[in-house]
Amino acid sequence: MRRRGRRLPRAYSLSCTDSDWGRTRVLAERKGLSISRYMVECGLTVDPQTEPVPPPRLVLDEAEQRALLGHVTAIAERTVSAEAEEALMIRVRNSLAFLAEETMRTMMREGREEELRTLLIDLFGEDAAVASVDRLRVRTSAESSDSH
Repeated sequence: MRRRGRRLPRAYSLSCTDSDWGRTRVLAERKGLSISRYMVECGLTVDPQTEPVPPPRLVLDEAEQRALLGHVTAIAERTVSAEAEEALMIRVRNSLAFLAEETMRTMMREGREEELRTLLIDLFGEDAAVASVDRLRVRTSAESSDSH
């Protein structure tokens, strides 16, 4: 039985992309609203007379690209001389190896060995992953026995 004086809400349709609908769903959930209620509230807070702010440009024109290249080239020339390039690459390689090993050691200490093994399998294959984890386990246990 319907109450007197209250009208049933009207239904309207809306067309949008799946991406827009998904984004709308997330935004509505964040506010604790249904999608319908969220859209109505958003629609009531927009002034249709104002022009929307244009989105930022995501590409550079030719002059901007050339200027960027010039700046990057100047930075590279000041930071790496030709004879130091090989030494720099060795340093970068060693730094990356150190960071990778430290990350793997942390994962082992945190009991995430299976996660580590899965990541290594994805990167290097089963045999290399197993060998890497075994080597790391041996080094870690040798270091812990040396510290006692």
